[in-house]
Amino acid sequence: MEQLYELIQQIDRAKTVSELSAYHRELAYRLRNFIERDTIYSLSHTLTDVHDALMKKALVFAEEETIHAAVGTPPKKWCWYVMGSMGRGEPTLWTDQDNGILFDCAPEHEASCYEFIRYFATVGTNYLHEIGYPYCSGYVMATNHRWSKSLRDWERQIETYINHHFPDDIRFLFIAMDMRPIYGCNELIVSSKQNLIEWIGNEPLLLKRMGEHVIFPHVPLGWLGNIQIERWGAYSGSIHLKHSGYVQLVNSLKFLSCLGNIPAMTTLERLQDIDARVLLPSPLAKKAEEAFLTSLYFRLKYSMELGNERDYVPLRVLDRKERLQLKRAMKTAKQLQRFVIRRAGELQDE
Repeated sequence: MEQLYELIQQIDRAKTVSELSAYHRELAYRLRNFIERDTIYSLSHTLTDVHDALMKKALVFAEEETIHAAVGTPPKKWCWYVMGSMGRGEPTLWTDQDNGILFDCAPEHEASCYEFIRYFATVGTNYLHEIGYPYCSGYVMATNHRWSKSLRDWERQIETYINHHFPDDIRFLFIAMDMRPIYGCNELIVSSKQNLIEWIGNEPLLLKRMGEHVIFPHVPLGWLGNIQIERWGAYSGSIHLKHSGYVQLVNSLKFLSCLGNIPAMTTLERLQDIDARVLLPSPLAKKAEEAFLTSLYFRLKYSMELGNERDYVPLRVLDRKERLQLKRAMKTAKQLQRFVIRRAGELQDE
């Protein structure tokens, strides 16, 4: 692990974006020595620290360029945040971009502040792409107005999601629950996320709909417990690791954390708080922890080898022990999904 923290020190001293790109590639080389199932959670924390250092330094360069361009007015307070696996502190090696910007300024300056933020978002996401973070295929990025807003506009948008709770509204709420500050005024994100969790927790009908949403995607296990592979196309014979238990575990625990007004950041922290508040039977909580760590291990291990196709893994490359571990994790994810559906069904429509 010491080698990885040495890399952070080198990143902090970087003078150019090209240096950061080289350090990201160096991370891939150094990380190979540390991937073990028993230490995967601590490794995930360390890997997050390295990613944070790379991203923050790229954003420092982006901010400098934006200020030099003299576009718009810098807001009084702003914060660049991450979501998805980066927001939860569970990144793979070549994680893509899931980010946004939240800012606060006087109403009369808002239009000019938006000019600054939009320019900053464009430069920032481009620099992140240059150093090895692919653009988000779903456009969950700071260049999308949905994810870069003034605090006033953000609160109005969240209110719309909460009041309407159409499928996309629920999906956006699940995404926003992973907000984590990475550069700027952290308190903007911390308080906004806390408000979001509390707001959702006070809306029984919304919680019910969010619980129903957790059933998708289905865990790819057959009736006899066999792992279902892709049958056709470029990924024939492969499994999609993210959809083979991991995302189902993550979303189920997000729902339960809303139910308990739990603002924890990582999936494991959410699970620990859920267990402490007896929102989940203790035996299932224990199984969920093991399943989550197994899923985290497989995602990180195979992201080292598969580059841009990191989510798809040919089933044949998993040995017998790994297949059994994955199948066990998938069965637990399916069990947790069923628990959430039952729990959501108990909520009253209001």
